[in-house]
Amino acid sequence: MLSLSFKDGMVWLEGGAESSFVNKYFRRNPLGKWIAPAYLYQEILSCGKTKGIQIEDNAGKFFSSGELTHRETLDPFDFQKEAIEAWEKADRRGIIVLPTGAGKSFLTRLMIARLAVEETKSSALIVVPTRVLLYQWHSQLQTAFAEDVGIIGDDIFDLKPLTVTTYTSARIHMNSVGNKWKLVVFDEVHQKISEGNSSKAAVFCIAPYRLGITATPSHRTLPLLEKLIGQKVYEKSTDELIEKQVLSVYKTVHMRLTPSKEEVAAFYRLKEPMETVWQRAKEAHRVQDNKWLVRERAYYPDQVALAQRSMLHAYRYWQSLPSRLTRLEEILMKHPNDRILIFTESRATAYEISKRFLIPAITADIDSDERAFYLRAFSRGECRALVTAKALEEGIDLPEANIAVMLAGRKRKKFENISYIQRRGRVLRKRKGKEAIVYEIAFAQPKKKKGESD
Repeated sequence: MLSLSFKDGMVWLEGGAESSFVNKYFRRNPLGKWIAPAYLYQEILSCGKTKGIQIEDNAGKFFSSGELTHRETLDPFDFQKEAIEAWEKADRRGIIVLPTGAGKSFLTRLMIARLAVEETKSSALIVVPTRVLLYQWHSQLQTAFAEDVGIIGDDIFDLKPLTVTTYTSARIHMNSVGNKWKLVVFDEVHQKISEGNSSKAAVFCIAPYRLGITATPSHRTLPLLEKLIGQKVYEKSTDELIEKQVLSVYKTVHMRLTPSKEEVAAFYRLKEPMETVWQRAKEAHRVQDNKWLVRERAYYPDQVALAQRSMLHAYRYWQSLPSRLTRLEEILMKHPNDRILIFTESRATAYEISKRFLIPAITADIDSDERAFYLRAFSRGECRALVTAKALEEGIDLPEANIAVMLAGRKRKKFENISYIQRRGRVLRKRKGKEAIVYEIAFAQPKKKKGESD
């Protein structure tokens, strides 16, 4: 009889010999042992059963969640029921695409509850992108099930049948704990799993049931996600859910501003050291490709370091132009009674706005207690605006917000990218009588002078 075990993020086969079944899934390691990536665990068992091969399973050491009682009184929308049914028909593997504000976390809790009823030994691990979401999911799960929920991350290593972790912690620990949960949910999966180390969270776990949830699927990573998590099983657009009155109606106000001559001149003064380095390299015929600066560092390390700092200062200046902040001030004055989220392209700009307008800045630099304090104050109406660079883009539940201001670093050919969709979604969560407004304040980047470097 063949026997499976789990070790180091791999499924190990004992008692195996050369055969079409073994060669399909396993390879020999340097010690001559048959091993396979852990994510193939369920496929190996299914294939063995189909072929009539007896396999003793010592790999799955799943937590038992007992009988979970779902305590939330909200009724699911029809589209949430349809999504769950589609996922179950796909053997409980797959990706669900729903816009921000559509209740993906509530849908996940419904899946966990349903799975616990149908399989009493079910257990679940939720993998999230940020520490903010780590604690948000933890709180929501504890409230929904009145159960102790584990945490892996933020210097905590507490394993429970229901556990939340970050992608960073999952990549570190999944090779040793990847056989503990039957269901693994990958939140905001669109940009957190790709080739290389980022895929370890999915590759090193054996979970037979897998769910990826996202508002912004990436066509570039979709083939890998289909292999590790499953096919896209359900999708609804923002417009469809606005029509169903699930999301708030919104309007977009575009502000394409032209910087003053003084601001453009200041930008070029700041980047002059880079222009000097580039002109010297060009005259010496050392500019053949986009790696010229790396080669130039070998000749003039101090000047190149100064030039790189000058470019950083120039673009930071460009992201917080005085005229753009004046326009932001006009928006703040226009909406004195609204809840406003301001998104910038850098933390430096977020802090500049925070200092100028006395608005709390939510960034990766602040600790969880300070972040929670600001978010609670915003929800209660004790502060009417927050500014952030990236920290509030994904998954944060702020239904009170109805104004989003996007300070883009430069005018883009296609403004509605993943970041834009995530940011817009922060103000689309439904609330009675709410109409959201999305302001886009973008500047065209200064045109390059003839013969100028990139």
